[in-house]
Amino acid sequence: MDDESGGTGNGRGHQPLQDVPGDVRIVGRVIMTRREYKCNYVPLVRLSSLLTRLRQGEGIIVAVETSRFSVESVASLARSYGAALRVLSSRGDLVTLLLRK
Repeated sequence: MDDESGGTGNGRGHQPLQDVPGDVRIVGRVIMTRREYKCNYVPLVRLSSLLTRLRQGEGIIVAVETSRFSVESVASLARSYGAALRVLSSRGDLVTLLLRK
């Protein structure tokens, strides 16, 4: 699994993998929260980098703090790279998404 996405593999419960379809190989995770990154730029660059390399049958788990980033902006970015978006969970202002091709 690609750990380049920052904030990955931390086991903080941001990755509800039981909701990920079995035919999707998770290749990265991006945590888009103030707790993880003080600036907005870094998680967007990491997400764009992962989307650039995303292949058919692969996916990226993205945890979005909606008080900081809109789900619509993440969806728009995903579409621009030919990826689809699925909401996996939503708790308060934290939404966990699956971006996949």
